[in-house]
Amino acid sequence: MRVRRGKKEKEKIRVAVASIEEQRVQKQQLFDSGKSPSDRNRLGQFATPQSLAREIVRNALGHHGGTHLAFLEPACGSGAFVSALFDLVDNPSRIQSAVGIEFDRDLARIARGLWGPMGLQVVNDSFFAWDGKELSERRASMLVANPPYVRHHHMPAAQKAVLAQRVNEGLGIPVNGLAGMYVYFMLLSHDMLAPNAISSWLIPSEFMEVKYGSALRRYLTERVELLSIHRFNADDVQFDDALTTSAVVTFRNRP
Repeated sequence: MRVRRGKKEKEKIRVAVASIEEQRVQKQQLFDSGKSPSDRNRLGQFATPQSLAREIVRNALGHHGGTHLAFLEPACGSGAFVSALFDLVDNPSRIQSAVGIEFDRDLARIARGLWGPMGLQVVNDSFFAWDGKELSERRASMLVANPPYVRHHHMPAAQKAVLAQRVNEGLGIPVNGLAGMYVYFMLLSHDMLAPNAISSWLIPSEFMEVKYGSALRRYLTERVELLSIHRFNADDVQFDDALTTSAVVTFRNRP
């Protein structure tokens, strides 16, 4: 009887998530249409396609394997990864906590309205200013993110200097001044990860080739256990509105 009740509960959740996901896609499209291409480029707001979000979350869950799951999304937008998590997790009781950080007030309001009833805690703040108090035990066991694709020239010099200093103090890794915002997101998320946590990032693949990607390359090869890098074919652009080749980088938080 317990097994049957569990299946019924899971099916109810899947139906609810499917309905919410339809609303999310509509609200995301409306949000995107209200932003000019130049604004979205400056802010790095490129929503993750749902099919890709599902594959990334499915892969992360496969590596996670733990009984309890403390989920963190540092730039949650309207909640594409959250939607995939609630739909794909095998047992809803596994989700001990789910926290989404979103700097944009309108996107945070959308995410809270859609996913708050499902259990997502939405924090309308910059990830760089967030103190992690919403996390159970202040550490995430699974982090999935598509960080803002903000190039260095759209970041104030003072901000880059402060973030680079924090990275150097925390990890002992210098960051090149030409690094985009996603580099700081990845490196500064390290302190938010529990031991053996799974972390998966959808980022530009350029970090593997350019000089300003050296900080990430060093981090992935020296500080964590790199599980996989899936680099998309240059002709297989994942974002209709961002002309960059993408990669999904997944690692475990252990040397």
